[in-house]
Amino acid sequence: MELLALCSAGLEQAPCLELKRMGYKILKVTAGHVYFDAKLEDIPRLNISLYSVDRLLISVGRFEATTFDQLFDGTYSLPWENFVHKDAELVVEKVKIRSSKLSATGAVASVVKKAIYQKINSSYQAAIKYPLYVYIKNNVVELALDTTGENSLSRRGYRIKTSVAPLRETIAAALLLISGWDMKKLLVDPFCGSGTIPIEAARMALGILNNKREFAFQKWPMFSNFKLDEFERKIVKAKTVSMGFDIDETILKVAKENAARAGVLDFIRFEKKDFFKLDPFDQSVHVVTNPPYGLRIEGIDNKFYRNLARFFVVFPHSTICVITSKENLEKLFGKKPRKKFRFQNSGIWTWCYIF
Repeated sequence: MELLALCSAGLEQAPCLELKRMGYKILKVTAGHVYFDAKLEDIPRLNISLYSVDRLLISVGRFEATTFDQLFDGTYSLPWENFVHKDAELVVEKVKIRSSKLSATGAVASVVKKAIYQKINSSYQAAIKYPLYVYIKNNVVELALDTTGENSLSRRGYRIKTSVAPLRETIAAALLLISGWDMKKLLVDPFCGSGTIPIEAARMALGILNNKREFAFQKWPMFSNFKLDEFERKIVKAKTVSMGFDIDETILKVAKENAARAGVLDFIRFEKKDFFKLDPFDQSVHVVTNPPYGLRIEGIDNKFYRNLARFFVVFPHSTICVITSKENLEKLFGKKPRKKFRFQNSGIWTWCYIF
């Protein structure tokens, strides 16, 4: 069966790494979409185990359609009875259309729902919610069921307060994965803000699951025997996994509160320190950081970025991963990155540099 992992565009490598480590075969990768082969019974474990994925969908099928009749017939032809109960309430959460003859999103959603209701011989009891995603590109329709539900997998539940420009939890996890953090070296974020990167690092290293929430699939009859607590893991590590520095004492208090809610406060050291006054680290560490940058915070200029080249003085023996809106950071740093790519961060194309 084909499943679809959604992530931020540009960060597809992270879900691929996670899924391959779990033994799954990647079928196809497009912008923000990673298709892979799995079994229906894998859905609960995947939802609570994946760190860099925003949503997990069942790709029910694809077909060509340039008219509403073809849309209805193509939708009806798919095996909805294998996934959707007759007491379903179908909710079209997203319709995305590009370069296709069908363009009216409301009408597309209506036709898709009508075809599915007819196919499953609906009772119209609307007792069980099934979120639907509809993608149409170049006249090819893809229909998918969202197993995750109302809240994205990025909603871990620990981040009640944030800094001015917080990094989404799944993006933080993706950067940790793509930057090659081995979960053995100390992870350091010298601009930690509300603590998302150090917290995600600790969660990953400790194997903490995303099981303190509800998922759409839990209401589906096919998963009626599933219990989230079956996947509890015992935390056995008793050392500092990550460190976070910030100059703002108030936001550090927020970071500590977030870490406590995440269950990882004992494994993170938060300290009030000015990056530009940090003493050099003798040890090799792994740095992943999200410094304040101009498109999201005013008053950040090239002088600030040139001063950030101090990374190589403070962390001389370390991998350094920096995200920024600056496309020419290597020129300001006077150093060529080992890897450079861009990704979508809250609608902003953001650059990631790995030195």
